[in-house]
Amino acid sequence: MPTDHNDAASGTELVSCPTARTRQLAELSEDMIMEILLRLPARTLVSLRSVCKSWRNLISSPDFTRNHLRSSCLRDPSLTPLRIVCYNSWPFSSTGVRYNGIGVVSLQSIMDNPSEATKVDYFRGQHNYRIVGSCHGLLCFFDDHDNQNTHGILWNPCTGFTFQSPQLSGGTFPSGFGYDHLSDSYKLFGIIRKKGPSGVEYSTRIYTFGSTSSWRRIDDSPFGLLGIRTSSHFCMAENGVFFGSSRACTINWIVNHHVVLYFDLGKETYAHFTLPDTDSSDYLLILCKKLCVLRNCLSVCYGYLRTQHAIVWQMKEYGDAQSWTKLAMISFRGLVSPLQPFYLSETDVLLAVFSSFKIVLCNLNAGSLDFPVIDEEKNHYLSQSVGPWMAYIYRESLVSPNGLQSNSSKMLLRFFKPKPTVS
Repeated sequence: MPTDHNDAASGTELVSCPTARTRQLAELSEDMIMEILLRLPARTLVSLRSVCKSWRNLISSPDFTRNHLRSSCLRDPSLTPLRIVCYNSWPFSSTGVRYNGIGVVSLQSIMDNPSEATKVDYFRGQHNYRIVGSCHGLLCFFDDHDNQNTHGILWNPCTGFTFQSPQLSGGTFPSGFGYDHLSDSYKLFGIIRKKGPSGVEYSTRIYTFGSTSSWRRIDDSPFGLLGIRTSSHFCMAENGVFFGSSRACTINWIVNHHVVLYFDLGKETYAHFTLPDTDSSDYLLILCKKLCVLRNCLSVCYGYLRTQHAIVWQMKEYGDAQSWTKLAMISFRGLVSPLQPFYLSETDVLLAVFSSFKIVLCNLNAGSLDFPVIDEEKNHYLSQSVGPWMAYIYRESLVSPNGLQSNSSKMLLRFFKPKPTVS
């Protein structure tokens, strides 16, 4: 359930709904009140939790949060608006400290008013928090501050819910986060590197977010599946892409440039399928291959160095390599790096990111590119990255894992505190 620390922090006192002030509401049935509240945006409902105890209990209940998310997906996406989150490292400060930070922007503001400056909500800290993935409004991180021991961290930016897993020994690479529809749970995945008697050893670990959960070891290995003898011949993206459907919920990575390796979160097993064919003469000139999810289809973007264009493919039937379909060809001439697609609108406008959180809108029908204006006061922190940056799309939601209470520490709250505006 979402935690109540935000109410306590703001000094709001929760009291029973006064009858005199809620006479009209009192005449409504509980079912009707629930139906009204289900039609309100997530951020509004977070504020309404402090109106009275009965509303707080209703809005915080697992059934309500689940129904609200379902209503948003099926009827009104505006209930859980989409946002883009970007993580990177700032330049060292005068004290010699490197800052890690997060910028959050509204996707709707970018799409609707690209010529008007979009506000950036900014968070920063001195710990090495690395975004692993996003799902149902939850952002998941690894705390890899010493590359020896790590924690999984779950954060809902809309409700303020934060949770830190038990410590895990060893560095994590690669990793992933997603929802398992079979067990109705959220799982964090990591392949752990540890030094052993015969060199570096790898093992798969799973953490299911819950009040009494612990890290579990999975015996299945991706190396043998792909016919790879040693990890030195294993080229794999750092973070996997979550894909969820009624049939399967998986985390996906491109491995060795030509296959997609996936981990089934329900079965907790590995499998793979091939990427779309490409012209063999251009194989070495492909600058990058990026996985994403567009219109509920697993997709991949190829960036070609010689011709400076990108091709976006969609997998119409997940897991069927024969169903790869070419969606679009986009020129990125004049850009310093190829595109990473994130979102495709109903009007065929593709939102992509390139070069340290530079956003571009590609109109697939007109063949034009548009560069939205981002609040420069905050965006210069995002563009001055000294290390790898990562971006994800997430929904504002009320979701938190069933039965899980926030256990955030002061360290976490300092990290997620917005940067004061400089006058």
